Amino acid sequence: MSKKVAWLIGIVLLTLFVLVVYNLYERLELVETSEKITLKGEAKKNPLYAARIFLNRMGIPASSKQSLQGLNALPETNTVLIISSERSTLSRQRTDDLYAWIEKGGHLITLTHVDYDFSDVDAEYEEEEMISIDPLQALLGVRTGERVSVLDEKKHFKMNLKGAKHPLKLQGESFYPIESIKGFLSDDEVLKIKNKAFMLRRHIGKGKVTLVADLDFINNRNIRKADHAEIFWQLAHGLGTPKSVWLIHNDEMPALWRLMWKHAWAFIITLMLMFILWLYRASHRFGPMIPKAAEDRRSLLEHINASGHFYWKHQQKAKLIASTREALNQRLAITYPGWKQLTHEEKITQLALRLARPPEEIQQLLFDLNYGINKRKRDDFIQLIKQLEQVRTSL
Repeated sequence: MSKKVAWLIGIVLLTLFVLVVYNLYERLELVETSEKITLKGEAKKNPLYAARIFLNRMGIPASSKQSLQGLNALPETNTVLIISSERSTLSRQRTDDLYAWIEKGGHLITLTHVDYDFSDVDAEYEEEEMISIDPLQALLGVRTGERVSVLDEKKHFKMNLKGAKHPLKLQGESFYPIESIKGFLSDDEVLKIKNKAFMLRRHIGKGKVTLVADLDFINNRNIRKADHAEIFWQLAHGLGTPKSVWLIHNDEMPALWRLMWKHAWAFIITLMLMFILWLYRASHRFGPMIPKAAEDRRSLLEHINASGHFYWKHQQKAKLIASTREALNQRLAITYPGWKQLTHEEKITQLALRLARPPEEIQQLLFDLNYGINKRKRDDFIQLIKQLEQVRTSL
């Protein structure tokens, strides 16, 4: 092959390639689509996962606790305890222990527990002092009020938090305000949104408790918005830089098997050992297996014979004769098509010719209702049944 032919083939192939690429470019269109990234792993189950990562990266050791009920003991007083649940399963004794821990110098940041649905409260009781159903809020003398919608996703509310160098922006939708039954204390730090208390920070003994009407701003999806991370940082430093932070997002009771293992592990192990011993003993036997006795089952002829004796004993020979004649008629209807449409005389004539028997005998065997009924001897009755059966089997 000469160089000119090779160059010509190369130019043709290059031209074809350019044409194909241009055609694809004209036909294809680049389309941008948005895909929602869902939470995965621990972040899917733990709403405070991002808050823990944030604190750890900022140099404060933080750890997540599975449940408030799983706390065997409270942390040291230099540890901040953050509870984002409503503490609905926290007993009064555990609440007293938590209150005593705060008095010794602990710092608790917790979500308020919604007390009432004010849409169902009568007007005459609105002015009365309704005590909070939450033990901790009852100790503090506060309760939650009627829901207030003052924030939206497009606007931010600026809050002057003690310790912050500038007003911090908070983004949200609504909250249940904190109300004091007998009025707030003089040294309470109350942050309000349109004259409604959103946050209460109160010193108790050597410690502090911070009640927040809404802690959704520290969840995984919200902590990155506005100044939520800085607000969270300032709340955790309410008593100075903490040694560590415990994050609790769940107050549900643990599973039944966990409680059983915690309080009755010795009993469970004993039952397991007894079950293993029983399996060992049940898997061994001595000598051959005892053969299973065959079940006694009566044959069909025995049932028919018993039925015949029953009818004979109760003087019901007519039923036996009628059933035998019915069986004979069914056999004749199968053997001779159109048998049921024939008259009695035609049936007697044809059957007499077929069996070579007198018509009078056929009349007595098939159609005489009184024939055989008055016979008192068992042999005579059996002879009649036998003749009918012979006629049926001879067809």
